[in-house]
Amino acid sequence: MNILLTSTARRIDLVGFFQEALKNAGIDGKVIAADPEYNAPSLQAGDENYVIPHQTDSNYMETIVEICKKHHVDCLVPLNDWEVHKISAHKKELEKLGVSVFAPDSNIVKKVRDKGKYRELLDPFGVKTPLSYFNVEDAKKALEKQEVSFPLIVKPRNGSASIGVDIIDNLEDMEFAYQQAVRNIKESPLDSATSREPEDNVIIQEVIEGDKFSVDMFNDLNGRFLTSFARKQLGMRGGDIDRCITVNIPELTDIAQRLGESFGHTGYMNADVYFNGIDYYVIDINPRFGGGYAFTHSAGADIPAAIIALTAGKQVQEDWLRQKPDIELARHDTVVSINKQKVMQVLQE
Repeated sequence: MNILLTSTARRIDLVGFFQEALKNAGIDGKVIAADPEYNAPSLQAGDENYVIPHQTDSNYMETIVEICKKHHVDCLVPLNDWEVHKISAHKKELEKLGVSVFAPDSNIVKKVRDKGKYRELLDPFGVKTPLSYFNVEDAKKALEKQEVSFPLIVKPRNGSASIGVDIIDNLEDMEFAYQQAVRNIKESPLDSATSREPEDNVIIQEVIEGDKFSVDMFNDLNGRFLTSFARKQLGMRGGDIDRCITVNIPELTDIAQRLGESFGHTGYMNADVYFNGIDYYVIDINPRFGGGYAFTHSAGADIPAAIIALTAGKQVQEDWLRQKPDIELARHDTVVSINKQKVMQVLQE
C-alpha cells in the first residue's frame, strides 16, 4: 500500500506515524511526502519525496495525478487548507485511479472555509458561533446597538495560519485593521483560494474569551462518524498548538459528533472551540488534519492505522480511536540536514 501525504511541510511526525502504522499492520508499502518547498524538513523523512507545484499553480493537480499513477497510490491525505478544495474537486478522478481520498467533498470544504457564514451553517446543528460582520459600517452599527462590544477580531473569511488576523479595542483601529487584512489577503494564497474579492473576504467578529480547545472529528470513507478528540490549548506558536493537555469533555464530544454526523465528510476535520464559562463556540473549522493531532497520537490514538485499515477494507480497532485524557504535552524543535538527492521532481528518476 502506497500513501501520499501532500503539503507535509514540517510534519515529519505525521510521515513517521504512517510509516509506523504500515509496519505494525505488516503491510508492504511506501509513505510518499510531497511539498512545494524542496527544503521542507518532511521531504527528508518520506520513503519517496517530491517537490510539487503550489496549489495556485495550474500544474498542481496534474502533478498529484502523475504521482498517484507512477506509484500506484492507494491513499491520499492532504494536509493544507489551501490545497484541499482542489483535491476535493478532483476526488472522482483520483478514485477512478484506485485512490482513497481522505478529504471532504467540495461542497463541505466551501462551507467550512467561509467563517462569515458559520452561524447560518451551524445553528441548525445547535452549535454556537460568534457574531460576525462583513464590513466596518455593520460592525459600528452593532457596537452602537450594543449587540457586541470590544475587543473585536478582524480576519479573513477563509483564513489560515493566522494570516491577516488582528484584535482591535477601539473604532480608530477597526478601519486600519480591516484594510490591513485586505492587503494581507492580496499578498497571500488566500486570494486565489476563493472567488471573492479581497474586500469581500474579511469579517469583523466578536471575541469569545475563555478556555480554548482544539477538537478533531474523524469519519470513514462513507462519511460515517467514528471518533473525536479534544485538547485544551495551553500555548500557541505560529497559529498552531505548542502546548496542550488532552481532555475528554462530554460537551466537546457532543459538538464533534453533531458536526461529524451532520457534515458526513470523509476523513479528518479539526475545529477551534472556545468556552466563555457558559457556552462553547465554534470559531474555525479546518477540512484536514489539525496540527494538534500529534499530541493526540502521543496520548494513545492511531488515526493513520485507522486510515490504512479503511483503505484496505479491514476493521478499525477501537483502541486506535481513543486518547488518554489529562496528558500534558509540548512540542520541541529538531534540526534536519537537507539532502537534495532525496527529493525528486515529479517523474524524475
